[in-house]
Amino acid sequence: MLQASICSSVPDESSRSSIAQGVGQLQRAAMRTVGTPRTLSEGGYLHHRHAGTMLPPFIAPEAVDALQSTWDTDEHDLFVCTHQKVGTHLTKKFVVEVLRALGDYPEDNPIASGDIGHHSVPWPEVMVSQEGYARFEQFCRATEGRERLWYVHSSVEDLPVRRVHKRSKFVVVIRDPRGAAVSQYFFYKRHPLLQVPEDLDLSTFIERFVSGDLYFGDYHKHVQGWLRRSNARIAPDQVLVMRYEDLVERKVESVEALVSFLRPGTRLSPERCAKIAASTEFQTMKRAITKRPGSFHFDPSTFFRAGTTRDWEKHLDPELVARIDAKTRRVWGDDPACPDLSGLRTLDS
Repeated sequence: MLQASICSSVPDESSRSSIAQGVGQLQRAAMRTVGTPRTLSEGGYLHHRHAGTMLPPFIAPEAVDALQSTWDTDEHDLFVCTHQKVGTHLTKKFVVEVLRALGDYPEDNPIASGDIGHHSVPWPEVMVSQEGYARFEQFCRATEGRERLWYVHSSVEDLPVRRVHKRSKFVVVIRDPRGAAVSQYFFYKRHPLLQVPEDLDLSTFIERFVSGDLYFGDYHKHVQGWLRRSNARIAPDQVLVMRYEDLVERKVESVEALVSFLRPGTRLSPERCAKIAASTEFQTMKRAITKRPGSFHFDPSTFFRAGTTRDWEKHLDPELVARIDAKTRRVWGDDPACPDLSGLRTLDS
């Protein structure tokens, strides 16, 4: 039977040993399709539906239900919250390296390894779908009492938890919609489980991006939901909003913002901040993860493509830009690259 609060048990040595062994082996776990997914009308895009939202075929709707009905977060839970292809792995790298600089983690803690794959920084719905609920419970026990880093692509309304602890923290990352659209286009075509047609043209994809019926829902509304949360279960002081463009172009400042958010009143030396920033450079990350992929489910080349902020200009003609910009104005406002961030904790506030 599912436990009401699965992260409150005292960790046992077998759980810790199992987690550490899994990270130490550095083997890529094969991800698989679960259940019987559907396709979209034009073919491909294997998916399930949960509360009307498209989920990739490797997430079981039942896993989302299980987490939403049982998971009470605690003060150590830290979430990286993104839509897809807005700098998720880059953000995980920033956060993991900042945490390693701020704390002395024992070898059996997944943060200590520096791995940013699914074994060390789980995607909870995927963990439960692929490995079972018992594995999720085991991870929670093994990481009890220290920062426990997760990442999610869900909307804030679909967050896979029952209750949010008032000291859980959320790093929300957003990206210029034009960059997000182009990156999603290439990623979905490369993903081995989605079966997106190889001959899909960018114009057709942009139509679907603007319509909002894609994995994890409408990009613009997803971002707006996280920024202007309609329910009160996540307080303003629990959220740091970061822009992908800043993570690429303002790296040291991004490190400093994360340190201040995760450890108020704490500062790292300029040298340490610069070292963390250097470890997040695109080619540095790509080389390191390709050489030592850790617990990535797939070939890292699936995830690492350009690593720049203006790559979309090479791919979108003026008509496609206009389509995306029109949607942005309707949902976000006049700035085609960024929604209104006033009143939110950001790099500049």
